[in-house]
Amino acid sequence: MSINLSNPIKIIFNEIEIDDYLPSIKFKIDINMKQFTHLLAYSGEIWIDCNVWDRFSKGLNAGENTILNDMDDTFIIEIIKSNEFIEFTWSIKKQDPEGNVMTAGYSCKITDDVYSVIRNEFINYPKWW
Repeated sequence: MSINLSNPIKIIFNEIEIDDYLPSIKFKIDINMKQFTHLLAYSGEIWIDCNVWDRFSKGLNAGENTILNDMDDTFIIEIIKSNEFIEFTWSIKKQDPEGNVMTAGYSCKITDDVYSVIRNEFINYPKWW
């Protein structure tokens, strides 16, 4: 099972494992984005708690500000809704044991149509929990 978003950036969530004990899903994440004359690609694996998934999906469905984060709080997608605009933000921050840090992120305003696609992808994801 997967989620494929092409706008505002290309993000693919491919489910690779589930944990029944602590209901959670392991995803392989692939992100590709092009902005101005720059290209950014990210690929990694994250665990998302199913309660966090539900909270994010419910927030999207209700048209509220909502956050999806992995269990390590290193991968974050945030949707901020106001009367004037809808903002999409993605960020990743990883640190290794030696203290080396990798960070990447993107933020932009999105249309109602793009928001609807994001909302539908997440709320229609097949739930097993």
